[in-house]
Amino acid sequence: MTDLYNLINDPATIDSADRDVAAIRAIHVELDEAVMGACGWGSVSLDHGFHTYRRMQRWTVSPNARVEILDLLLAENHRRAAAQGEAPPPTEDELDEGDDE
Repeated sequence: MTDLYNLINDPATIDSADRDVAAIRAIHVELDEAVMGACGWGSVSLDHGFHTYRRMQRWTVSPNARVEILDLLLAENHRRAAAQGEAPPPTEDELDEGDDE
């Protein structure tokens, strides 16, 4: 698996040269879009491609999409915690604090 994902994350491995890598990249796009849709977040533009993450170039969602997904997950975590009575719901200011990161 490591060797396969090294190819998937290698910008030198172009889709037209390796149909298997292209297929797996396409499956990841479909899966990511399905998950986002299931969460009600289908409007988030994922912009899959080669992006730098943790000092490595990887085939993944864009940095903007990553931040937006993390913000949505945090808001969902707060919502669920509040529903369980463990925490008050976040204020708009608390939700907006992560926008600068």
